[in-house]
Amino acid sequence: YFSSSSTLATCAGTEQKMDSNVFAPSVKGMFILDEDGKRIFAQYWTGECKITGTVKAQKEFEKRASKKTVSMANMADADAISFEGYVLVFKRLGDNTTLYVLGDPDENELMLVTVLTAMEESVSSLLRGSLDANSLLRGLAHVCLCADEIVMDGLVMETDWMLIAGRASMAQSIKEIPIHDQTLQQFADIAKTKLANVFR
Repeated sequence: YFSSSSTLATCAGTEQKMDSNVFAPSVKGMFILDEDGKRIFAQYWTGECKITGTVKAQKEFEKRASKKTVSMANMADADAISFEGYVLVFKRLGDNTTLYVLGDPDENELMLVTVLTAMEESVSSLLRGSLDANSLLRGLAHVCLCADEIVMDGLVMETDWMLIAGRASMAQSIKEIPIHDQTLQQFADIAKTKLANVFR
């Protein structure tokens, strides 16, 4: 359901509501743009829906982010700036792609960088180090699955890139098995392995 031309966000209004004593690292959004600021992948998690109401609004926001960071992004290190009321962490992935992670203004920048690194390394592992625009578009299913493993409803769930890549690869493999070949034993084996990875 993810594509470079369709909305990747939902506005269900499900902002995390947790006990005030519990620290819950959160992410507002994550997107990958090409050198022209065009969307390759994007997903937003936010209850306010301030920038995620329409595809047009999302893409305009992403275009402004690209223009703001085009001269700063590099492949060596992630960088962070204050941008339109958010903290925006970003890093160039390949010759023509940049990954962005969006957080609240009071969110820990190191946590956002950790999320960015987890996304970069897990996707790189699955795509064999090819992070240019064409490779990311061809491997978009893996990109989406990695994002889903890292963040759920805006909350950071996992940052170990090896676990993320493993789970994403397994999920993709399940989808590729023809339904008539998926015996009860295969389902049992898959479930057993997935549970073992979750509680490892």
